[in-house]
Order: sequence, then C-alpha cells, then structure tokens
Amino acid sequence: MQRDPIIIRSSPFLFLKRLIIIEFFFALLPFLIAWLIHLLLEDLTQTYQILPFAGSVSFTLFTAVVATTAQVLIVAIAFLTWYIPVFLVDGHEIVHQRGDFLGDKKLASTPFIDQVAVKQGWLAKRLNYGTLIIIASDSPEQPHLKDVPDPFRHAELIVELAEPGMLNQVTLQPRTAMELVLGGERQDVEFKSSLVWDYYQRRANKSLHEPVMKTVVAFLNSSGGYLLIGVDDDGRVLGLEPDLQTLRKPNADGFETTLNMSFNKMIGVEFRQFVDVIFPLLDGKTICMLRVQPSTHPAYLVNKGNEKFYIRAGNASQSLTISQANRYIQRRFNN
Repeated sequence: MQRDPIIIRSSPFLFLKRLIIIEFFFALLPFLIAWLIHLLLEDLTQTYQILPFAGSVSFTLFTAVVATTAQVLIVAIAFLTWYIPVFLVDGHEIVHQRGDFLGDKKLASTPFIDQVAVKQGWLAKRLNYGTLIIIASDSPEQPHLKDVPDPFRHAELIVELAEPGMLNQVTLQPRTAMELVLGGERQDVEFKSSLVWDYYQRRANKSLHEPVMKTVVAFLNSSGGYLLIGVDDDGRVLGLEPDLQTLRKPNADGFETTLNMSFNKMIGVEFRQFVDVIFPLLDGKTICMLRVQPSTHPAYLVNKGNEKFYIRAGNASQSLTISQANRYIQRRFNN
C-alpha cells in the first residue's frame, strides 16, 4: 500500500524562541534609541526637519513608527523562516525543502534507513520536541532533523515508510585492514585496543570481552561491519602481543579460541557462521580483524544474566528498549 508523504515542520517552540529574542531586543530598543538621540539629537533633528511630513508628525512619533515597523518586519521574517522550511519524507527519500531561494536538499534514501534516533535536551523533553538523527546504510553522514515536534511519533512514522527487509540483502564487501584503519571508525568500522589486556589497569581483564561482543551483536543486527582488535580509537596500531601474553597458548590460534569461547557464551554459536576472523599484519604487528555479515535473525548479548539487543548507530553500538527492539525486529527480520 502506498503511504502518504510525511511533512514535518519545526516545532512552534522554535518560532516562540525567536519571538522571545526579538521582544527582548525591542524591550531594550527605546533605551538604545534614547542614547543615540542624546548623542546625535541635533543632527537627527535637523535632518528630520527636511522631510515633507515633519510639520505634521513629531520626531518622537516618527521614531516610534519606524521602530514598530521594523519589529513587524522582523517578526514576519522570523515566522517565514520557521514556516516555509519543511522536511518531506516519502517512500523514496527524505528531502529538506528550504524555499525558493535555497532550494531542496536530499538528506537520505528512505529504503536504506537503518534507524531513526531521537536526541532531546532537558527543555525539549518537557515541551515534546527534539532532533531526529537519521542513520542510513547508504550514507556515511547522519542527517539531523532539528526541532521536530513529537519526535518519537515522527521517528515511528519514518521507520514505517522505510522499505522493510533491505538490510537482509546487504553483503559486506571485502576490504583490507589498512583501508579500514586509514578510514577511521564509522557506521561499519569499529576499533578495540584489546580483548583481554587492560591498558589502564596493566593486567588481564575478562570484562573487556563484553564491549567487543557488544559491537559484534550490533553489526549482526544492522548492516554488518568490521571490528579490528589491536587498534585504538585514534587508529594507532597496538597489536595483539599484550593479549597473547595472557593466554595459555600465546599465538593466533589461542587468541581465536578465547574469542570463540566468549562469542559462544555471550552471543551463541549459531551466529558464528556470519563472522570471519583473520589476523593481518599492520606496521609489523599482528591484529585481529572480524568481518561480520548481517544476521538473518536477531542476535542478543547475554552477560551476567542480562540480555540486551544492540544495533549500530553511526560509529557507536546502541541498545534498544523492548518496544524499540520489537519494532526494529519486525521491520528488519520478519519481512
């Protein structure tokens, strides 16, 4: 069934904020005018007397009319800059329509939307507006729809318009470790310094398995991705040597065995088919590269008796609430 396009205009509170600023400015305007008149009274008065209506309209009334007219024009401009720009969302794309002078700008392709995240500040939560962050697998950027009223409802509407099942058709393309490191972290690339060795505590720390597996789960539930272990957040190659020193079998086989044990326990052996593990050499150091294909069914992270559902959101792994996960799974896996 063809759905009607969604037209999203910024929250009226945005216009209200502009009015408050304008009114605050014009509340101070009389004092500013009085100060200017005091400085330039003689010159202004002489100039005003030249005008043809100076005999019937006093200088004080004239300045009041000018100030009022300016205020009306500024308020009108503020209203038009709020009212005219809209976000138009249909089954094909999200477009920011900014009026005749600025033209339209395409933000994302609707069928490739992976997630719509909502960002709200303290005041925005109470006034029910916020920013929608569009995460799409066909775009490295994350378009922001700012000051959207009822943001969670609009997020649901956008998700409903997105073509279901697109992620199931994605196949992650082979890339070299050097390409990934040079490109930095993003939607489908994540770096982890280690699997076991804690660089802060200077000792082995098995709790580091959890953030590694969380990233793998997020890739499985989204459009896949690459996880490089032995590379820090800045792309500096650290290597696996500190990890290997903590293992009974201090080599790549021992590392993969440890990785598999953690994977089977926290994610499940049935998902191992979606993950390729290789050990490339970078800058003379061995790292571990996981190539994670999107899964055909939902993956969960099980840790200390808790089960969580993660997806990839930009260059981070984000957990979803039960209701959010249910909607996402219906769209992502059940079509």
